[in-house]
Amino acid sequence: MVTPITGCWIDGTFGAGGYSRALLQNGACQVIAIDKDPTTKVFLHSIQNEYGDMIKFYNQSYADMEKNDDIAGRDDICGVVLDLGVSSMHLDNPLRGFSFRESGPLDMRMGDQPGPTAFEIINLCSETTLADLIFFYGQERKARKIANRIVKERKKRKINTTLELAEIVRAIVSKNSNKDPATRTFQAIRIAVNNELRDLSKALIFAERIVKKGGIIAIVTFHSLEDKMVKDFGKLMSGNASTTNRYSPPSSKTYPSLIPVNKKPVVAAIDEIDRNKRARSAKLRVFTKVSNGPSRVLEKIEFPEVDLGI
Repeated sequence: MVTPITGCWIDGTFGAGGYSRALLQNGACQVIAIDKDPTTKVFLHSIQNEYGDMIKFYNQSYADMEKNDDIAGRDDICGVVLDLGVSSMHLDNPLRGFSFRESGPLDMRMGDQPGPTAFEIINLCSETTLADLIFFYGQERKARKIANRIVKERKKRKINTTLELAEIVRAIVSKNSNKDPATRTFQAIRIAVNNELRDLSKALIFAERIVKKGGIIAIVTFHSLEDKMVKDFGKLMSGNASTTNRYSPPSSKTYPSLIPVNKKPVVAAIDEIDRNKRARSAKLRVFTKVSNGPSRVLEKIEFPEVDLGI
């Protein structure tokens, strides 16, 4: 059973401030809010007007929490919340380059980090690299055909916009009633641009270490790659991991430090999906810290990282 919200929490994906506000409304005495997108800071002011210095904001990636002097070394962190993936603010602004429904530049950077942008990946990566990206990060079965078509088209002219890329993919992938044919390819390129899986692995390891005994780690994922990483991490830290294989994190077993609150992830109810279509793929996994000693000594969490070669 999840304990009541108290103490200091980390909101690692501040966005429009919904989680931070909810944490403060429900008992948190302080929230350390983080977001790599500097434009999200505009949503901070209304919360500060109500809660003052009970909320602090840092413009950084949640992967770099351990570099934050206001977080590292603390022993009073009661919880960490991560709401992963692309936000509505990203999707609703064509100029950010995330949407395949409106024309915009091929950017896809969640923050103001230097490249590569989606434009550079699409126009500079080799056909083999593009195919690997789309297959591993997008789980798209027609990845090689899509990569081949992209390379053929960019020989004629540079691929500059999201709609140009989307139309290339739609010419290869059949339409699904629930999902645009370009969805998986756009997911793959976005993950590569923002190093999302690497960042998640770093955040999971640090969150397990920084949260105090009795604290909570809550993570919302939106695609199966993220969810599998979170699920496998939870199994590993609870001592329930299956026999290791070459993709398993190097570790040494001691005793559990996390236990799952629910056996299965929490998903959106039908009425919530009716209000917010983007919630249909969301999965919430919650873990409780049961020991201050790690169940495994982790070096890293491995995932199929693709070298862009640019």
